[in-house]
Amino acid sequence: MPKRCRVALISGCSSGLGLALAEQALQRGYQVIATARSPEQILLEHPRLHKRALDVNDAARIQQLGKQLHEEFGRIDLLINNAGYGLMGPLLEISQQQLTEQFQTNSIAPLNLIQAVLPALQQGSTVVNIGSVSAKLVTPFAGSYCASKAALHALSDALRMELAPFGLRVMVVRAGAIRSKFADRAEAELSPLKPHSPYAKLHKAIAERARLSQQNASDASAIAQGILAASEQRRCPAYLGIGNGHRRLYQLSRLPHRLTDRLLSRRFQLDTLRGDERQR
Repeated sequence: MPKRCRVALISGCSSGLGLALAEQALQRGYQVIATARSPEQILLEHPRLHKRALDVNDAARIQQLGKQLHEEFGRIDLLINNAGYGLMGPLLEISQQQLTEQFQTNSIAPLNLIQAVLPALQQGSTVVNIGSVSAKLVTPFAGSYCASKAALHALSDALRMELAPFGLRVMVVRAGAIRSKFADRAEAELSPLKPHSPYAKLHKAIAERARLSQQNASDASAIAQGILAASEQRRCPAYLGIGNGHRRLYQLSRLPHRLTDRLLSRRFQLDTLRGDERQR
């Protein structure tokens, strides 16, 4: 490997944004370490592409991979924490196990991976955490997903300050709608509503929230180009807003809560429920 060849580690590369990020990083000359739970699903081949198996919920595997990459590559110039998913449904009907898995994947695993590869990060290396505008604009039936991304944003804010003395940069992507299989998994993860659920009549609105991220979604390749370009700036931004709808939704999040509550309740038909319909 050439001495000055940059190395990028990207999680969640089997499809969507992760795959696009791997493709764009290769075009920019990086050695790319692309991870996925099933790396054979990464339908991309290149001499500088290195596929690795990684379940981001396996803390022991993350530590093992960190040591292996340090020994094999010696350095990581760019780490992109992209792996994640959206758990949808009324918060009152989400189990503790489901909630734990959502936070583990979207919030804790990125920190675990940063900790594991820290010895390989060089002065000037950049950590990119793929967040969401949903961390700012919390919507009904996506509370667990929004909370997990808000936690990732908060962890990233602390990391940005704590890693700065060592010459390491942290950038959060405040993503809007990006074309991917996100909605497919969100729909697959939807649990049937409980018997006599007070939200039974809103099952269509809940399913619609699971699909919402793919309405007028931006092309993943174009988004990947924007992310990589921003990460390579001498002063990369702390937050990068990108993807269709991100600006509008971020502005909506800055309105008074009473107004956004009213708008979102109407949007997801919560205003059609009556208090006396709750099951006690």
